[in-house]
Amino acid sequence: MNRVWAIAWNLVREVLRMRFFLFFLILVTFAYTIGFSLWLHGADSMADEKVKFLLSYSVRSMFGLLSLVTIFVSIAAVSREIKRKEIFTVTTKPVSRGEILLGKFLGMALLHLLLVGANGVLIYSCARVLQRTEPKSDLEKAKLQELVFVARRSVKPPVPDVSQEVEDLTQQQLELKKQELGITDAETESHMKNIIRREIGKQLLLYKGAVPPGGSITWKFSGIEPRDRENGFVFIRYKQEVSYTPESLATDGIWQFGPEDPTLAGGQWYSRRDAIRTVHEFPVPVREVSADGDLYVTYRNPVSNDPVSVIYPPDTGIEVLYAAGGFEANFLRALLVMYLSLLILSVWGIAAGAWLSFPVAVLFVFMVYLFGLSSNFIVDALEMGTADRAQKPVIKAILPVFPQISDYHPVDQIEKGRYVSWYFWDNITLVKDLAIATVVALIGFLIFKFRELARVIV
Repeated sequence: MNRVWAIAWNLVREVLRMRFFLFFLILVTFAYTIGFSLWLHGADSMADEKVKFLLSYSVRSMFGLLSLVTIFVSIAAVSREIKRKEIFTVTTKPVSRGEILLGKFLGMALLHLLLVGANGVLIYSCARVLQRTEPKSDLEKAKLQELVFVARRSVKPPVPDVSQEVEDLTQQQLELKKQELGITDAETESHMKNIIRREIGKQLLLYKGAVPPGGSITWKFSGIEPRDRENGFVFIRYKQEVSYTPESLATDGIWQFGPEDPTLAGGQWYSRRDAIRTVHEFPVPVREVSADGDLYVTYRNPVSNDPVSVIYPPDTGIEVLYAAGGFEANFLRALLVMYLSLLILSVWGIAAGAWLSFPVAVLFVFMVYLFGLSSNFIVDALEMGTADRAQKPVIKAILPVFPQISDYHPVDQIEKGRYVSWYFWDNITLVKDLAIATVVALIGFLIFKFRELARVIV
């Protein structure tokens, strides 16, 4: 094991001796944190917006920069030694090829620990400095503490079950389409049925969340467990779509909330006027949440909005946010998720460098990285596009093999004060990528083990 750690430390020392690399890394790091923070001081915006923008920009830039560093360094750690025949001096010693690859991986793990830790400390320090210097009123201080420097969990209402209605309407629409277009083959019929089912499902869910003028809708939120039960707040966050765009681009609304159904128990109404298609939040005292963690929220669309129906989409329409932890622990969890993501990328880089030349390995791993970042977009494009239907299942089957980084990248949670979960069931995609990385590491090891590095000529 000492030989493995020697290889690991040697890799770290080699990278740290690259003065140009370190200069570039430090320069960029300070440019997108310290320099950007100083520029924000002159920006005419609220304190919470400045801190959110700093966290979003810095964390995103840090991960992008370190991902590029990971791709080049992890691949060069093996392929460069093979090309320069430096690997011969190692393989002729009592060091197995498995120990070589393990040492390279541990070296990348140590390097990431150093770089992610240093960047994390710098970003956290800049955010705390802005927290102390930017707020110009008690309201801005409170908004920073309640909306940014916190870890808030989200609770959404249950999605209505419209499966039976969808199937009934889908069959009716399909029969009409078959007659209209003259569809006879089963494959085309199945494809058309999937498209109709998806569109009808979306429309039905929007219909269930639509509130006509003079109407109302009530949601029940369960499982709300705020850490401060005495003086804290929970936040109702929502985004309104409309059936008809009013000239003012805003609608009136009447809200009521409480531990029991307001339409039955009564209570005080709360009036608001909100811009449409914009995210809004307003606080609700924790005392309105029942001891079991239930909160009822009622929205009434006044007749003054006629003829505008207000729509709350099932996924983005409304949710309740409550403080479940502190910012420091949440930020550490986010850094840990990014650290594991970089380790996954390192495995792909080392495995590719073990059997491909440096340029080909860089191109391959870079494509893996891009596919991982854009996997959700590719799936949506396949659903909406007109590509060959025979190719779609193949592409969908291949995509999950690549690290789906976009599914668990924590930048949005940190920026919006959302809780970065570390529970197994909330990180299935990350666990899947770690398992696939283990398989990739095994394949790379087997290729490297039986690869002929040099021929013995007698």
